[in-house]
Order: sequence, then structure tokens, then C-alpha cells
Amino acid sequence: MKRFFLASTLVLGSLAAPAFAGVSPILSPQELDSLRTAAHVRVIDIRPEADYAKNHIPGAVSAPYAAWRGPAHNPGLLPPLTELAKLVQKLGLDENTHAVVVSSGDTTTDFGAAARVYWTLKYLGLPQLSVLNGGMQSWAAAGLGQTPERPEIAASRYEPVLNEKIFATRNDVLQQIDNPRARLVDARPTAFFEGKTKAPTASTPGTIRNAVNIEHSVWFKPGTNEVVSAEEARKIAEQRFPELVDDTIAFCNTGHWAATDWFALSELAGLTNVRMYPESLAEWTNTTEALPMDNTPGRGTQLLEKLKNVLN
Repeated sequence: MKRFFLASTLVLGSLAAPAFAGVSPILSPQELDSLRTAAHVRVIDIRPEADYAKNHIPGAVSAPYAAWRGPAHNPGLLPPLTELAKLVQKLGLDENTHAVVVSSGDTTTDFGAAARVYWTLKYLGLPQLSVLNGGMQSWAAAGLGQTPERPEIAASRYEPVLNEKIFATRNDVLQQIDNPRARLVDARPTAFFEGKTKAPTASTPGTIRNAVNIEHSVWFKPGTNEVVSAEEARKIAEQRFPELVDDTIAFCNTGHWAATDWFALSELAGLTNVRMYPESLAEWTNTTEALPMDNTPGRGTQLLEKLKNVLN
């Protein structure tokens, strides 16, 4: 395997990550404020509709996070392509639009929503994308203007051109699970990775076989809900992944925390060939035939945990 520091110059030189020249994947409130009135910029507020209705960034349009997600039993599942296309068109987005995703910014987990929508837009073929670092909390802290007024937006006719390079299916993961030139990255907190707890959407504790654990929280400035700079992300990636591989696939429970790992590795650190498995363990652990896993507690431990949940 190639060492990270030997190849990083070549990797970063190609920066498949920041998808369009001159467009940064992360914007500060001040940077967004200087851009937001441009005709080609569209600010997308993914907070709940009620929050948007109270106050939002002037010119922002509302597209709540739930509209970008699947059903309750498998939230990581993408909505049908026809629905996503209609949503993108309704927001007036096309290949010439610089779309800036804005979430609440109230927790590090919240950033995963913005990263997930960014990933979805990139998957749909939109090239100019950014996230407001720190979301609406950072915007408010900067003392920048807000309004309850809704802008009038002309719908686009954009037809998605899918970017399959950033999407991993269950079969893709199965094909790479024993490949030494691939890396499966579990973005969940360590307790999930070690099988000490599980999400309601997963039928079994543990992680996908041969996965490594890079908690989504490592990508944030200490004591804040803001992601680190691209330079710091490269340092973290070099420390965690001193050797490069041909394929990296991020996953979690429902493709939310995984979006943060994908964003940090691909868009900030600039690693190439980084994909996300959006349905993650909600799908992996609920197939008719058991799929390979690590850190799965014994049958007795699982029954005891189920009994505790019933009693509680």
C-alpha cells in the first residue's frame, strides 16, 4: 500500500472533492453572506418547516431534511429518483447553481444532515455545493440578518445525471469486505462499533466485518459544532489512515453519521474513491440471510439486552 504522505500531493492535486473550481465545500457565515445575493447561489435550509417559517437566512428556500430521507424503518434509503428530481427542480437547482446547505448547527450529529443532503445533491449530479459551517447557530452568532419572508423561486428543468462513484450498495460492500485494497469505515460512536449498543433500526449489534471505526465526532473543532478545516482534515486522515487504499466506503446506522465521514474524507481531506453506503446497518442487519459482522455479542447477551429493554 502507498503511504499517505507519499501520495497526498497527487491525491490533493486532483481534488475530486471540491467539485467545482472556486467553490469551497465549507463556508463560514461571512463567506456565505458575501455570496448569497448572487443570482447563481441558492441557500437550502433543511431545518423543520416550523423553524424556517420563524426566521431564516434571507433568500433561503425550505427543504426539510425528512424530504431527503427514506421511511422510518430504513431512513438511509434514498427517496425515489422521481421525487428527488422534483424536489431539486422545485428548489430551482441545476448544474449552474451553487447550492449551499444549511442545517441548525446545534450538535455535531446535526452536521450529518447537511452532509447527507450535500452527498445526495452530488449523487444527483450537481457540481457546485457547499455547507454552512456551524449552520444557523453560527449564522446567528455572527449577528447576520434573518427574515421570515419566503423568496419566489423559479423552478428548474434539471434532470439528474447520477454520480455512481460516490454511492455504495450492499453488494458493493460484500464485494469489498475481504479486499485488502478497500477500507470499510464505521462512523458511529465506539459503543455501537463494539456491539455494546445498537440503533432501533438494526436487528443485531456489532459492525460490518473488517470495518474500522472513525467516529464522526473526530472531524469537529474541539468544543464546537463546526467541522475542521481542509488542512486539519488531511492531518486527521493521515493519522487514521497512514496507508492509502483503492476504495473507501463509509457507513453507520442509517447513512447519517456516515455522511460526515464521507464529507470529511472526500470533500475536505481530498481522498479519492470515497463512497457512502446510505442504507448502512438498517439494511445490512435486516436481510433474510445473515451478512458478515464483527463484534456481535453472543446469543445469551443479546437475549439479556432484549429482556432489559422490555423491563425498562
